[in-house]
Amino acid sequence: MILAAIDAGSNAIRLQINRVLLDDHGEPHFKSLEYIRFPLRLGKDTFRTGEITFRSETKFVNLMMAFRTLIDLYEADDAYGCATSALRDALNGERIIRRAYEKSGLHIDLISGQREAELLDLAIHQSIGEGNYITIDVGGGSTEINLTEGKNSYARKSFKLGSVRNMQGKEKKETWEEMSSWIKEHIIGKDHLAVGTGGNIKSYQKIIDNSRSELTFSELESTIAGLGEKTISERINDYELREDRADVIVFAGEIYKTAMQYAGAEKILVPDVGLKDGIIHMLFERNR
Repeated sequence: MILAAIDAGSNAIRLQINRVLLDDHGEPHFKSLEYIRFPLRLGKDTFRTGEITFRSETKFVNLMMAFRTLIDLYEADDAYGCATSALRDALNGERIIRRAYEKSGLHIDLISGQREAELLDLAIHQSIGEGNYITIDVGGGSTEINLTEGKNSYARKSFKLGSVRNMQGKEKKETWEEMSSWIKEHIIGKDHLAVGTGGNIKSYQKIIDNSRSELTFSELESTIAGLGEKTISERINDYELREDRADVIVFAGEIYKTAMQYAGAEKILVPDVGLKDGIIHMLFERNR
């Protein structure tokens, strides 16, 4: 079985195509056949003016046509695409989705932050144990917080805080306060381990120690401070960051750090999964 996932985010658009392999017990393993990340920053338009520009719209439509070609070439058995904060919040988001469908035949769902967190859970649960976790998924336009106890999710919420949104100064003080209150209200007990997802936390892991999947709060805090003292060019040269990562990484780091503080988490686990992997798991269950 070959499955394809599209994640139309605020900072980039991703396509992942996987082959499903079953072990002797019928459990799935996913082999990557294709992965593309295209740096189309739709959030730059949405969070500045409320609408996506025609230039960005054209690029998005062309990208969906290219993705459709690859999906067909791989003869995928099923495909699913979803759009998050930038297209969800844009005044012309639904119209752009319709135009992309007319040109490419690919239907992209405008999903809620709640649904985004649910899909992400499908991938994360493969990487965590039975303890208490706070999952922090920082995107370009929104942050999804999920609280789990023994692999069972008992509370999740989406907040309008994101790397691109915050870089443009479009986040609100009340949203930070809302996130603080919500985490403190719903956190159960102590000794929560944070789980970080999103491209920015992966970059922090590579900068701090790529051989470890777990980082301490103090390591993250000091690295954020160090990056904040560097120019974007220095971040690119010193750490081999992409330009569209170098300009937002500090803003994203502050969200991870703040959520960890509210939860009292001293460590953060960085599994190599994202929304696209959750989509693949969903498609597998749908076709099983």
